Amino acid sequence: MSEENTRARFKVINGGLSESAESSCKEFVSATITDTRLMGVVGMYVHWKLPDNCHLTHLHQFFYFDAEETGFDTYRSVLGCGDDSETEEILDIENYLLGGLGGRKINITQREARYMLQSYVALNLRSDLPLPGDTKEYEFMLSSSISLSDPESYVLMCKQCPILDSPYQVINYFLMRCFARDFGAAKFLTKGYVRTDLFPDHKGATLLRNVIEEAPDSVSGTNTDYRATGDDRNFGTFDTVRSYMCESLIEYGGKYFLFITQVSLDHLRVVKYEKISTFRVSPAEASMMTARSEFITVVDIIPSAPEFKRGSTKLSSKAMVTDYDSGKLFMIFQPHNNHVKSSTYLLNDDVLGVYYLVDDSQLILSSYHLEDIKALEADLASSPMAPFVVPVSKYEFKDPVLYDFINSIFDDFEDFVAAISQNPEDDE
Repeated sequence: MSEENTRARFKVINGGLSESAESSCKEFVSATITDTRLMGVVGMYVHWKLPDNCHLTHLHQFFYFDAEETGFDTYRSVLGCGDDSETEEILDIENYLLGGLGGRKINITQREARYMLQSYVALNLRSDLPLPGDTKEYEFMLSSSISLSDPESYVLMCKQCPILDSPYQVINYFLMRCFARDFGAAKFLTKGYVRTDLFPDHKGATLLRNVIEEAPDSVSGTNTDYRATGDDRNFGTFDTVRSYMCESLIEYGGKYFLFITQVSLDHLRVVKYEKISTFRVSPAEASMMTARSEFITVVDIIPSAPEFKRGSTKLSSKAMVTDYDSGKLFMIFQPHNNHVKSSTYLLNDDVLGVYYLVDDSQLILSSYHLEDIKALEADLASSPMAPFVVPVSKYEFKDPVLYDFINSIFDDFEDFVAAISQNPEDDE
């Protein structure tokens, strides 16, 4: 048989290892976005089928967008066969990128998903920011430029924002966006013309704390005013306007400022934003303003215990994990952003609590709120780790100490507490 006839009898079949996201056309399956735009960040998930591939037939994409500074910040993906084998990896990425946002996932169309990506890629290019991840995996979403009409843009913005049902929620979000110089999102919360850039001399800042109080009128003694609508000066129809005084602690570039403003609402829309005063405060003063108690529970882990990791408990399965020299920190966020509805907003109130694993021998549970430390204790007690831990102690500290312990020379929390509790007179 000739060599030419031999070659004709064989056909090369590409195996799964040669397949990639680029080796197939894409069929849109679904997409979701988090309703967290008013926090300044949004997470997006897109699922595609790859019909031209034989084995790697599903592409799961995760995008993390930051409207304040970093633009299109993070890209992660999972390429799989569509069965349960990649479920754990998908959940890990979802928890890592989106678990700290505290928002709901809202369905969006393929067109909206492409528009979102194209908008943030354009932002990165304008700001000279690098594009993250393997750009070849998502460059197909950038072809055929998408433009949205004003009604379509409004609908997409509504999908990115939570349901607004509290005056405090509206005010906190509004000030958060104004101080971050994210004026497009701030204007989404306004009605009529409202000047949002009251502090042009300041850079984009983080709102650390905001205290809202009703601003009573000097004549009526209440915070309610009435405004005639249209040309009806006899108040046949009118809007009810409520005013609130806000004391906002902000930070940028290691500098702290206290802004006093007055915000007026017509129902749940901002109709007036006024600057009252502003002054700089020291880091020590800022620390005092944001101080809160810390509840800590300490347990020892017996030698035969399995490794404590993400998934060891129900709450830790959604934790953001950070490695330190002496241990591993599992930060667990609230599944919602209800802290924004409070008359006193604190930045870190979106954290439910922390598990800190000290060199596989000690586990420290920490939270700023009593009900949340109890939730952590119940979470551990109902987990497979329960038979392998021994309760040691419980504490309430007037000021947080866990991070001081993490950065200290101690590898046992009890020794650390003994050291910081020592009276200097005892050494005399």
